[in-house]
Amino acid sequence: MYRWRIKAGREADFEAAWSAGTNQIRGRGASGGAELFADPEGIFYSLARWPSAASQDEYFAGETSDSESWPGEMEACILERLPEIPLTRMRELLKGEKTFHTVPTLSTERLTLRPLVLDDAAQVAPALMDEDNMRYWSRGALESVEDVREYITWNVVPNGVECFAITESTAPEVALGWVILMDRGAAQIELGYILRPDAQGRGIAREAVTRAISYGFETRGVRRIYADIDPDNTRSRTAVEALGFSYEGRLRATWETHLGVRDSVIYSLLNSDPR
Repeated sequence: MYRWRIKAGREADFEAAWSAGTNQIRGRGASGGAELFADPEGIFYSLARWPSAASQDEYFAGETSDSESWPGEMEACILERLPEIPLTRMRELLKGEKTFHTVPTLSTERLTLRPLVLDDAAQVAPALMDEDNMRYWSRGALESVEDVREYITWNVVPNGVECFAITESTAPEVALGWVILMDRGAAQIELGYILRPDAQGRGIAREAVTRAISYGFETRGVRRIYADIDPDNTRSRTAVEALGFSYEGRLRATWETHLGVRDSVIYSLLNSDPR
């Protein structure tokens, strides 16, 4: 936990600079984010979640850029920097417990699945800015790369999710889309994926999803993986059926999207099912 005594009248400036810094660090996948608190005496507290003390030290030792203004802006607002208090998280009951994952890099014959990072925004933008590609998504097409960058911030923070950028092994820096595993209770995960239109039709999504499923069952040890699909999204329904998923049923009026109120069809695959 970080602590600062803030100069009178500079509270809002400090909060803005702190927010910019926290979003940058979280967006790069280095931390699980942070919360900011203030007491009546003008002391601000930031409760930040890091995978380990070593990862915190490594980030701050290596992340320096003259183009980033938030460190100086924060410093200008601080009257006194108080000693940090290291805390060990024991249990969280406010929002339900989530696991802060260390997202591995996976490989297939053609692909490298690596952790999605915020700098992939421009690469995955064609997937999220295409109206046909986003027709059955939970929202309509995004309008700019900056919108995409903000949108994927949730994906890159591995707090209860593992999001893998789908890349070809010959060009691992180019994200063609992603496949994501989302924790959904004890030993269950929800599967999601998206691919740029220019990468479709070559079996890339199927290969990436197959590898993610194997990872979920064989490494994570989950018992059930499921997909939540719009009933009219016949391509996704056909894709998961081809992977061995079983149709479980239809949930009525579960989503309100750019298409209006939509139902969900649920498909699942158990660890014990043939694949």
